[in-house]
Amino acid sequence: MVGRPFLRAAWLPGLLAVTVIAIAARFVTSFVGLVPDVVVALLVGIVFNNVFRLPDALRPGIAFVLRYVLRAAIIAFGAGLSLHAVAATGTRTLVLVVVIVATSFALGLVLARACKLSGAIGLLIGAGTAICGGSAILAIGPMIKAKHEEVAYALTTIFTFNIIALFVYPPLGHALALTATAFGSWAGTAINDTSVVVATGYLYSHDAGNVATIVKLTRTVLLVPLAIGIGMFAARGTSLARVGSTIPWFVVGFVAMAALNSFGVFSADIAHDITTAGAFLIVMVLAAVGLNVDLATLRKMGPKPLMVGLALATIMSACSLALVYGLHIT
Repeated sequence: MVGRPFLRAAWLPGLLAVTVIAIAARFVTSFVGLVPDVVVALLVGIVFNNVFRLPDALRPGIAFVLRYVLRAAIIAFGAGLSLHAVAATGTRTLVLVVVIVATSFALGLVLARACKLSGAIGLLIGAGTAICGGSAILAIGPMIKAKHEEVAYALTTIFTFNIIALFVYPPLGHALALTATAFGSWAGTAINDTSVVVATGYLYSHDAGNVATIVKLTRTVLLVPLAIGIGMFAARGTSLARVGSTIPWFVVGFVAMAALNSFGVFSADIAHDITTAGAFLIVMVLAAVGLNVDLATLRKMGPKPLMVGLALATIMSACSLALVYGLHIT
């Protein structure tokens, strides 16, 4: 019996459409550097689907991107993570990261319930704020069977805060006379998307950018237990086989890539190339998310999720800064 081909012809139109949008988003970002390519890709996808309507021929390829390309991107990101660098951040920084992540996730659920939002929205916004923005939302969404509109809304909320943070954090840090270490620790724990964390850190200073990057990578490590925990929670009350099938095994690939990089299997150039490829795959995923969004359905959800997400991000930013002072991270 001949096995099924990995790449089916039915997937090609959707793959091509998503790739074209991702390339266009990268091109736009090269001229408008303050607008992340993931945001451009998401918006272009939304506009295309709601102005022209998505042809049925594109749907299989888009589904392929949302399922398999996403997993490949997360695995690729592991190549940019050094476990040695994470361990070298120090006990106080590790405490800061763990406290902020746990508090953010729990507070996201509490605020969502208080505002009577769906459980999926609360989980997505909480995970996105706590860990790594869009990547966490995209990884967890399928596990909790979140709707495309819920994923898109959570992503929009996270990206809105990211853009605000990029403009507000550096001048506020200078006004508070924060050291490079303090600012990098604050940005690395309070801002969600990795690219925005890095950009914000380096806008402040080169040293702050280095610290922010390492702290953000430390946060990213916590995606592993969070994703596994949510996967097991989603399968509660079922058989062990069902639990095993729900655990996101691509996270194991992420950790394996990080371990290989940490022990010097990858050269710096190869690690950079792999993570660069992963970043482009994430742009493709955001384009696919946008192509699945129906604005009419999104409008029915109202402004509450956005308000909850921005309130959560603001509270956690203040908590992070307070902990930076309280732990004497200077």
